Parts: sequence; structure tokens; C-alpha cells
Amino acid sequence: MDIDFQIEREWWNLKADREERDTGDESVNRALRWREIERNLAGVRTVLDIGAATGAFSIPLARRGLEVTHVDLSPAMLDLARQKADDLPNLHIVEGNSTDLRAFPDRSFDLVLNMDGAISFCGSRAIDAINEACRLTARKLILTVSHRACMIPVFIGSSISDAGKLLPAVQSMFNNGQWHQDEFPINAELTKRNTGGRFAPLKAFLPGDLKAVLEQAGMRVLRVGGLGSLAYLCGADVVRKAAANADVWNEFLNLCDRFDAEILPDGPGTQDRAGLIAVAEPI
Repeated sequence: MDIDFQIEREWWNLKADREERDTGDESVNRALRWREIERNLAGVRTVLDIGAATGAFSIPLARRGLEVTHVDLSPAMLDLARQKADDLPNLHIVEGNSTDLRAFPDRSFDLVLNMDGAISFCGSRAIDAINEACRLTARKLILTVSHRACMIPVFIGSSISDAGKLLPAVQSMFNNGQWHQDEFPINAELTKRNTGGRFAPLKAFLPGDLKAVLEQAGMRVLRVGGLGSLAYLCGADVVRKAAANADVWNEFLNLCDRFDAEILPDGPGTQDRAGLIAVAEPI
């Protein structure tokens, strides 16, 4: 189904003041993304952060002296990022749509980040967003998307809890990893408590799906798989207790990192935020 990005812009505006509030296993997801970024900074001078929101990654990278371009669809997110950035001269904040970044020429940036909603919440335009990120990458691309293996139980849980039955949206997520608010009239039963009473169009991927899209775009895939699956399996209460002690937290993150690499590389990732990560480079 088509995506109305003006509606999506307003939806993201409503979420701006909560963008960096990590709940559940979101803090694990963010910490593991930072680890992957750190592993890929060698030789990087220029960074493009697509869907950069309020600057959780772009601003710290700019403060290290990197030349960073921060792109987001939401004016409210961009306003908060400007307030945080304190006029960093090497941070360039731009309003833009991840599915159409033609203002930037091919291979413009050493490192391209496209994480969370700038792909997944483009719904049927998600592959356009991936292709644009690939086109702009000169050295390394890091992206995260929603994992279908995680979204299926989330949709089943919401459907049974809110409607008392399995709604058609569950089958859509199971069969093709897609959600659109307007696909079925009864979908409103699942989003009454969401921001603005709705949920943005969603495309969730399996690791093999994502790898194929990246390879079709001319990329060599260095990593693709679940991000933070151990935290998902342990549960939010364990994550919260681990985070209360700095030493325990660091050891827990080490185990989460190793679990993704050594134990369950195709695991579901974290429940909250995008739990499927890929790292790639142009061939």
C-alpha cells in the first residue's frame, strides 16, 4: 500500500520528545549499535546518519571531529537535535526522506548509518530506503531494520490481548513482514494506545531477505543477523536489573555481543527498536 509521508512526518513529530527514552531492551540495542559503529570507524572522515532523529549517534560522532550530515523526516526531531548540538560547525542538519536522497551524489560518505525507523517505517518503500543508503556509501554501511521473527510474536500478543483473537494483520506480518494501518478496518483495534492512535507502515525482514536486497544493490555483506537476541530471551526485568550495576551491565553487554556472533547469529534481536543489523561495503 502507498505511503503518505506527510502523515508519517506528523506521527514522528508526536514521538520526538520520547525518541531517546530507552525502555525494555532498547538500551541493549543502542549499546550494541554503538559497538558496531566503533568497529567500523577506521579511515572514516564523513558520516551520513539517515533517520538521525534527535542526534543520539550523529552528535557524539560530530563531537569526535567527524564531518556528519544528519538527515531526518521530522521537523520536531530536527529542532531537538539542533538544541542538543550547540552549533557544532561540522554537523549539518537536513530535513529529508530516506527513500529519496538525490540531493547527495553517489558514494558521498565514508560511513552511512540508517537505523531504526528510516527503513522499517517506510513500509512498502523500505527497499527504496535501503537502495539509497547503499548508493551513498563509499566505505561502510550499517543499518538496522525490524526483524520479522521478533515482530510475529509481538503482533500475535497484541492481537490476542487487544482483540481476543488473531486478526488478519498477524497473517500479513507472518507471510510477508508487512503492516499498514489501513489494510484492514479492524487494525484500529491494535493501535488505540499507540502514538496518535495509529502505527506507521512497517516492513520487517528476515536475515536472508535483507542480505539479498543488499547484494542486489551491489554491496558485499559483512554481517547480517539478530542484534541483542540474548536480551530478548532474558526479558526486560533482567535487563533492568543488569543496568543497575555498571560492572554487571558491561559484562552483560559483552555476552549479548558474543551471543549474536557465536550462539544465535540468526536470532530475533531485541523486542524494542530494530533487532536485525547488517554491515556492508560496496563491491
